[in-house]
Amino acid sequence: MISLLSITLIPLLIATIGLFPRNAGWIARGAACLILLQIPVVLSVCIPVLTAPSIINRSFGIDGVAAGFILITTLVAVAALVHSALYLPADRTDAQHISDRQFCLYYTLSGMFLLAMYGVLMAQNIGYMWVAMEFTTLMSAPLVFYHRSSRSIEAAWKYLLLCSVGIGFALLGTVLFVAAQHDPLFSVSMQYSDLLSRAPHMNPRLVSLGFIFCLLGYGTKAGLFPLHNWLPDAHSEAPAPASAMLSGALLNCALVAIWRISQIVSASGQAHLVRELLVPAGAITALAAGLMLVRQHDLKRMWAYSSVEHVGLLTLAIGIGSGPLFLLHAFNHSVVKVTLFLLAGSVIYSYNTKSLKKISGMLKASPATGAMLILAAFAIAGSPPFGTFISEWLLLRDTFASGEVLAGCAALLSLTITFVAIASHVSRLVLGPAPANIRALPSVAWSVTPAILLCISLLAGAMVNPTIMAMLTRLTLRGGTQ
Repeated sequence: MISLLSITLIPLLIATIGLFPRNAGWIARGAACLILLQIPVVLSVCIPVLTAPSIINRSFGIDGVAAGFILITTLVAVAALVHSALYLPADRTDAQHISDRQFCLYYTLSGMFLLAMYGVLMAQNIGYMWVAMEFTTLMSAPLVFYHRSSRSIEAAWKYLLLCSVGIGFALLGTVLFVAAQHDPLFSVSMQYSDLLSRAPHMNPRLVSLGFIFCLLGYGTKAGLFPLHNWLPDAHSEAPAPASAMLSGALLNCALVAIWRISQIVSASGQAHLVRELLVPAGAITALAAGLMLVRQHDLKRMWAYSSVEHVGLLTLAIGIGSGPLFLLHAFNHSVVKVTLFLLAGSVIYSYNTKSLKKISGMLKASPATGAMLILAAFAIAGSPPFGTFISEWLLLRDTFASGEVLAGCAALLSLTITFVAIASHVSRLVLGPAPANIRALPSVAWSVTPAILLCISLLAGAMVNPTIMAMLTRLTLRGGTQ
């Protein structure tokens, strides 16, 4: 229990510091230093789980799936808050209406947002998981509203309303899982381990209905088509580092919730229901997002729709029962998508616009940013030698091998459309003449975090081998059933 509490201390400290507006002068640098200390803390807790038994108690714990996604979430938060120390003060200089209280509140919300995501991943009780998921909405919605513009207000309200309605469906599904435990020999439980062991004896109709409602609820939070409407607006209007956390970490939490619920349904003998719902949902989401990428006019909305596409691919991985690929592709997507949102913040700062039509000549104006944007765009489109290429290739292989030919064709078509759309948009951004009124980035340090993340993506592509896949298999086996 002490080891579980240790990973909450630094986020709580960051959140506490943000409560005092007088800390505005140093909180950005202080939070960046503190979040870097979170890396060894999380590694000391999660690394043993890779080779040793899980750390579990009745309420919260770290099993294989939680350990993998906690590492991903921590990496995303570190990258976002370190980059925030550079981006937010410069952004605040332009947006002079941002007060010290508002600036510090960003860090309070970020710390609590990170805690809420940890809560979703560590919850060993589907009731606590639901509560933590709702808490992520409450802590992240004000981040969308950070700039206090009319568009950000609209995006924040849309996010709150749609996700709250969705999470209401998830609550009903959770209640149905409790009601499905009709065996008088057992007391009612919401513990994940109890539900897995009791699943064969639970009422199959209530289990099926509960899964459908949970899929609607958590699918809304994940951004499954057609429940994705909040996502492009929220990711577009939030500050770039907050968009990185929303896309690179929050979506994973919703998908982990779907994964855990699907494991209970599979254990009840209804694995066919999981496949029949998730495989089409994933394929349709990926294809729809690919088509919507074609006609985009906003830089951050483009990467938001790319996130919807990858949510579809991850849902497809859950549907075919490939836990290792679910974890592997979630890591690869998060690393590259955080890179893209951080770079988007740099581009918007330089050009003072998000409109794709008004941005050009990035290779001339800022060679480092332009080059990294090209590499990251190729990575998110699934090009070798990046990690996304490996995980997408393996996912397509397993989808066809499992007999889901139609879904595999839809995913392949989606990847093709996405590659063409992203290549077309990004080529216009980086080529051509640069406008005369663009601003240089205040420091070359703005390129450091994206460059490190791109290197991690390259390493992820080079390091995938049978040993790594066997380790991922062990992790997912200790996070549910196969």
